[in-house]
Amino acid sequence: MDLREIIATVEGTRSTLALCNVDAPTAVLDAVGRYFETRHLAIRQTTTEHGVPKNLAILHDGDQFCAASDLQDLYRFADPEVGVHTTTDIESVEIPAVVRELDDTTFSDYGKQRMIVASREIEKRAWKAGRGTLHTGFQRLSLVESQRPIYRKLAATALDVHVYGVPDAEPPDLGVRVHGHDTREVAESWFVAFDGDGDDDEKGALLARETAECTYRGFWTYRARIVNEILARLDERYR
Repeated sequence: MDLREIIATVEGTRSTLALCNVDAPTAVLDAVGRYFETRHLAIRQTTTEHGVPKNLAILHDGDQFCAASDLQDLYRFADPEVGVHTTTDIESVEIPAVVRELDDTTFSDYGKQRMIVASREIEKRAWKAGRGTLHTGFQRLSLVESQRPIYRKLAATALDVHVYGVPDAEPPDLGVRVHGHDTREVAESWFVAFDGDGDDDEKGALLARETAECTYRGFWTYRARIVNEILARLDERYR
């Protein structure tokens, strides 16, 4: 399967994010709502009998509890002004539990900022492992420059880092392996895929296709089978 076909095979889930006993400012709710609105996720506010705990976000799938995070932690992660997409230090990235547990959930109409936020989760997973292979599709190799600090730090570990893109420029020398391919698939695909150094429990991937200028549709996953399909496509076609 090519990358577009892999996206088509992943079905989105309809989990619910319950915001409990909210007394946070409107700006916090708006930022969190904007981050999750294009995920196939239902968001609702609820109040418990005694009104505690305050400002807790609970992710559940039907009756099954998945994760919980403080609403302020979600805000700091997703805030459009100072959120995780603005950092150049992979060590400082903190992923809220609710975001980590959003697995195999498709998204639509993601802009560049949201895509960077999603990418950071997979990059941080690879950095923490410190070994294995990380594959990142930049669409165009000229865009590697914008992520120079992050990828220099990733390459400084024992990770084997591969970057892909249409060869429109010579990327900086970061100690990564560069794969320049002038194909439609590479030009339209944004991906970050980590092989977990062979450990299925550590694998993870983000895969999306640009459907309009700076607008993306796709998914992220921690299911080894799907990650392996992405890796197999990259191996057979581009390495």
